[in-house]
Amino acid sequence: MRETMAAGLDRSIPIPLYFQLENWLLSEIKKGTYSVGQSIPPENQLKEMFQVSRTTVRQAVNKLVQAGWLTRNGTRGTVVTVPKQRSASVRSMEPFNRQIIRAGQVPRTEVLELQIVPADEELAGYFGVRRGDKMISMFRRRFADEVAVMTIRSYLVYETCGFILDHDFSEESLYEVLSGREETKTFGVRQVVEAQVPSPEDMKLFHMDSMKPILSFRCFDRNSTGKVVSYNLIRYRGDFMRFEVDVVEGTSNPNFCPPD
Repeated sequence: MRETMAAGLDRSIPIPLYFQLENWLLSEIKKGTYSVGQSIPPENQLKEMFQVSRTTVRQAVNKLVQAGWLTRNGTRGTVVTVPKQRSASVRSMEPFNRQIIRAGQVPRTEVLELQIVPADEELAGYFGVRRGDKMISMFRRRFADEVAVMTIRSYLVYETCGFILDHDFSEESLYEVLSGREETKTFGVRQVVEAQVPSPEDMKLFHMDSMKPILSFRCFDRNSTGKVVSYNLIRYRGDFMRFEVDVVEGTSNPNFCPPD
């Protein structure tokens, strides 16, 4: 075993051994040899397996910790994690699938619910319709490399958006489908963001075995006339996603809103 692993590092090329070891570990993680939540071999074992110094092992492991592929756990050693997905900006309207593909991962969407519901008082107020008018309610769960990272419940007015029922949103983007018509194309979004404790439903849908933060977004997508086209309740796993905001002098800053 020791001879085989040692041969896996090529000492005849000018590529540092720590970099070769880092790539080997990352390859094993991506192949599933070490899955999320599982510990990699301890430093002493890696040192013996590859016949390298402890410094070389630590450099390789530190690089993967910094990249988000590993985390150090005092009782369990060094554990495999998943790097946080980066959303370019909370102001970005780039579809989820494009963000995940740009990050080098594979997106997948499950449509868990698609039904017609009556507008309650809250929805009627948001959309400017009458209470009881028909609304479309769609609930989706979204994955990056088969890890559930996001759920989204979308509400739309049936009268103007009923055409979306002819589409398969496990394969298509709601944003792109709506963009095909001038009256439903999104020209602006208002987002309200909060950090929340996960609900029992979050724990189940995200397959969480411990309490992790949830980033909750309430998004109002508006067309060119300012009318709300869709209202979206989005929940992200805070340990897998991060968001960036660019604030430029001379522009309006995001408003602070106390919790409802």
